[in-house]
Formats: sequence, structure tokens, C-alpha cells
Amino acid sequence: MKILLIGASGVIGRAVMHALSSDHEVHTASRKSGDLQVDMSDPDSLRSLFAKTGPLDAIISVAGDGVMAPLATMSDDDFNRTVDTQMKGQLNVLRLGLDVVTPGGSITLTSGVAAQNPMPSTSAIAASCAAIEAFTSTAATEVETVRLNVVSPIFVKESMELFGLPTDGGLSAVDTAKSYLAAVTGDMHGQILSTPDFA
Repeated sequence: MKILLIGASGVIGRAVMHALSSDHEVHTASRKSGDLQVDMSDPDSLRSLFAKTGPLDAIISVAGDGVMAPLATMSDDDFNRTVDTQMKGQLNVLRLGLDVVTPGGSITLTSGVAAQNPMPSTSAIAASCAAIEAFTSTAATEVETVRLNVVSPIFVKESMELFGLPTDGGLSAVDTAKSYLAAVTGDMHGQILSTPDFA
């Protein structure tokens, strides 16, 4: 399959790239690195990206620029960065990506555990994750030729280590990547995939 992986430079993205690259033709995109560059907050940048890739069998987005900030001190920039990139950026990947994904293909977005488990300083991230899940499951009721799914990762151990947090309860990036592989190669449609279910 010809797959576009957006956000391949991140912890999860690198693991997904490794999981897919042995059996599939994977093209990578991110803001500053990868085969192609894209600014997910700009719909025209996404249109340009899809014009360059041409037809695809699958699109996976593991990109997002969510900002952790207490509600009382959250700046306009904090809020807009999260909504414009993590939420609107991914929704536009789905909306605009439908034009280039071949029938029988798939688009997989990424939300997160914050949508179901409220935590301090994650209100904008949680809202974005919940919106991604609602948008995708609803869009799946309208789209029949392309499978639409969302992977909802729990905390990734490698990221927890970077932040100096204990890794109990986390999941490795390698095990997290298994959910994306299942979304691309399976037959599910309109589903929210919890990463522990596929580890």
C-alpha cells in the first residue's frame, strides 16, 4: 500500500513508520522534516501536500501541537495552537484527504486518553480529542468508500520518560503502533481504537 504518514518525526510516528515500512510504501510529512513538509493548521498547505502525493491507499495522522495549560492562565496562543493544529488540522486531513484516498483505503486520525479522562491543564487538548472522535465517527456514517478511524493512545512510556514521569500505566511506542497497523490493515470503520486493546 502507498501510505502517507503525517507526524512521522514524533515518538509515536517513528514507531508507526517502523511498523509499516517493511511491507508498505510509506511517505512521511511533517512541519520541518520528512519527505514532504506541511503546516496542518493551514488547509491550503494540506491541499498542496495531497496534490504532491497523488492517489493514496491510506493516510495516517499522528501529528498535533497540543498545549498543556491551566484554564486560568491559558493564553489565546495556547488555545489556538491546540485547536488549529491538533483538532482542526486533523479534521482537515480527513476532510481534504478523502479526495486522494482510493476506494477501499483508509484515513486514521489520533485523539488521546484526555477525551475520556479529565486531567488538570488539558482542557483544550481534551476538547480537541473529543472533537476528533465525534467528527470521525459521524463522518463514517456518510462515507462508504474509505474507512475512517481514530486511534486513542494512552500515555506513551518514551514520552513519559522525557517529562521525567514514572512510566507505570504507560504503553511503549512500539505497542502503541500496533493500533495504527490494525486500523490500516483491518476492516474497522468509524471506530475509536484504544491502544491497550492491540498491544
